[in-house]
Amino acid sequence: MSKKEFLTPQNITDFQQTVLRKGRELYRPMPWRSNPTEYYVLLSEIMLQQTQVARVLIKFEEFTQAFPTIESLAAADFSEVLQHWSGLGYNRRARFLHQTAQKIVDFGTFPRTVEELVKLPGIGVNTAASILVYVFNQAEVFVETNVRTVFIYTFLSEEQEKIDESVLRSLVEQTLYAENPRQWYWALMDYGTHIKKTEGNFNRLSKMHSTQSKFEGSKRQKRAQILRLLLKEDGCTPEDITRELQYSPQLTAELLEALCKDHMIANRDGLWNINS
Repeated sequence: MSKKEFLTPQNITDFQQTVLRKGRELYRPMPWRSNPTEYYVLLSEIMLQQTQVARVLIKFEEFTQAFPTIESLAAADFSEVLQHWSGLGYNRRARFLHQTAQKIVDFGTFPRTVEELVKLPGIGVNTAASILVYVFNQAEVFVETNVRTVFIYTFLSEEQEKIDESVLRSLVEQTLYAENPRQWYWALMDYGTHIKKTEGNFNRLSKMHSTQSKFEGSKRQKRAQILRLLLKEDGCTPEDITRELQYSPQLTAELLEALCKDHMIANRDGLWNINS
């Protein structure tokens, strides 16, 4: 089916039945599915940004043992949060998660709209919509890699031009299974993962597709090394970091500036520490 063709009611019904059947066949149990609380869903959605489910499953259990509630997470020192986050990568997400937990606890209630959620650190429109779907079973529209995979594979696999995200959002909106949005998106996630494993990467046909930059040897890796060092040490000078990690003074200064800008670290009396 071309993106220029109209979806008929029968098209929509057939598609929904296929996805729901695949969802039952391919269902993957996860703690945030069996217990989709506000905290569990918020935590899982932020952890799952740019990280595979297998890695998140391991860290999720460790993280929720350390911080069993959103209140305990909000009250923790950031260095402790970062310690338990270590290994997931993209460490700014730990800062965003910690700040978001604090704001929600201060506010007193969990946000119930996309507009409220996107005001929180690290939460974009798609993440906000997915949180509302999974926590409250609200009929929201969002597109992420697995959703994109299913829709391109089903409707747009013959397209010659890169597919605009607006086309995919329109298809998601037209076909949304409003009786049980939570079940619907779980099915899309599991079916999309299956398609990627068995049929290939259809995301390459999307305008949103990009190749992830190499981590080994990157500045992202070097920033993570500095954070790990600061978690072990009670404050470091730039000279300590340069010597320990064998960076050039110029590179050390650049990395420290970037981490400071992201509010990951702070300088106290000439020593760099994890920001509290």
